Amino acid sequence: MVPVMQFDTPPDVSLLRVAVKRAAPLPADGKIPHIEARASRLERPVAEYARVCGFSTDTPLPLTFPDLLARGLHLAVLTHPAFPLRLFGIIHTEQRIEALRPIALGEALSGRAWVSGPRPARRGGEFDLHTEVFAGDTCVWRATTTILSRALPGDGERRVRPQPAPFVADRSTVWDLSADLGRRYAAVSGDHNPVHLWPLTARLFGFKRPIVHGWWALARALAELDNDVSAPCVLTASFHSPLPLPGRVTFSSGRTSAGHHRFEVRRKETCLIGAIEPA
Repeated sequence: MVPVMQFDTPPDVSLLRVAVKRAAPLPADGKIPHIEARASRLERPVAEYARVCGFSTDTPLPLTFPDLLARGLHLAVLTHPAFPLRLFGIIHTEQRIEALRPIALGEALSGRAWVSGPRPARRGGEFDLHTEVFAGDTCVWRATTTILSRALPGDGERRVRPQPAPFVADRSTVWDLSADLGRRYAAVSGDHNPVHLWPLTARLFGFKRPIVHGWWALARALAELDNDVSAPCVLTASFHSPLPLPGRVTFSSGRTSAGHHRFEVRRKETCLIGAIEPA
């Protein structure tokens, strides 16, 4: 078992460290070791993040912002020598967020992050990156980020993703995605993954154009819902196809027969599907 990494604040992990991360062998049981990082203080400016993602206010904190607060912990875990995968080429496929109560701007927070898995998928394997954020001794926010790696063995089985309940759209708008959106989001998030930045760097990973970061797309969708969604709630989302830059996509939202929020982001095909229910 890997010792828990303890930090005062989440560490800054450079793109170079991500790039040179080597894959470690999986243990004999085929499971990723329990690699965990903790920080006693989670602090980061939120105002510019709110502007880039389209939120009208930065307090309470946007539901997606705690993930950004813990980003250094995530990278400390994923670049640990015992972690068995390289980071370039992994794909964010699903997201679950439990916002257990609103988090006020400036509230003292701490957090932890760890990994579990993998499990086979059709073309590779999936693992989960877990995050918990605390105010004092109370967990106020937790998330599970599901990530696909094609470096892991797949089983070739086609799986049908569970579909959220149908909804009647009562809101629709078009997003114009600028060519520099990936770079603007990287400036506030610290995530300088080359696939999101420039056409040349995106082509190195098989894309003709840069693609939108999944966390930006999810945050932008929540910003569209504005004050209709607040903690406590549970958000689930699945990412189906990339959003290239520059580009134009349609966001639509509505409520299910049970009164829960549903939303979609589409180009010619579905790109992002999400649902929000009371906690």
